[in-house]
Amino acid sequence: MERHEHGLHGFRGNPGIIPALAVIGVGVLFLLNNLNIFYLHDIWRFWPVALIAVGLAKLVDSQSDSDRTAGVVMTVVGAIFLTRNLGFLFVTWNDLWPLILIGAGVLMLWNRFYTPSPVPAGASPEGQFSIHAFFGGAERKVTTDDFRGGTASATFGGVELNFRKASMRADSAVVNVSAIFGGVEIKVPANWIVIAESSSVFGGFSDSSSHPDPDMPGVKRLYIRGSAIFGGVDIKN
Repeated sequence: MERHEHGLHGFRGNPGIIPALAVIGVGVLFLLNNLNIFYLHDIWRFWPVALIAVGLAKLVDSQSDSDRTAGVVMTVVGAIFLTRNLGFLFVTWNDLWPLILIGAGVLMLWNRFYTPSPVPAGASPEGQFSIHAFFGGAERKVTTDDFRGGTASATFGGVELNFRKASMRADSAVVNVSAIFGGVEIKVPANWIVIAESSSVFGGFSDSSSHPDPDMPGVKRLYIRGSAIFGGVDIKN
């Protein structure tokens, strides 16, 4: 049990592992095609694997229960479509589209009846945030003078974070982001230095914020950590 938990902790503590495995998988497909073992023109049958991979990534790499619930839904839907494409299940999209409504309803119920506290012990509630968008949009404006970071994720949706009126008492803070078929926009004050520690697969991180002189008084550091899979993260002032 301890080894299993340690392994999951290792994946969650290294958000670049999942995108790296995805890149390796794409390389393996091209290699098999070049060796005439597996032909890429048949790959359309395996498109649900991408949905399964995204779902598993959220299960392993997410910090919140709502994201892990979304991962379960995406993995199950992807598995159903994969078995159909391989001829093990004889159903059509007209039969399966209600799964989207069912999944959305499950997430709505989860968010309604279970609201986890994103604030760790010893932190002030106004200094932490946790925001998630799934097939929709979310916006958060933070104005605290004791900003301590938080978590944001966008899956088939968008998240807007505005920290321009916030300030830090500590020297730095960490924001964990996840953009999967979605986008996250982050606005920071002019005296914050943004340090992106991220990875992306068919997506990207864009930092157009101004970087002040590190030796200037009052300069703080904001670490942006996470991944973008078929999505993007945009940082600006």
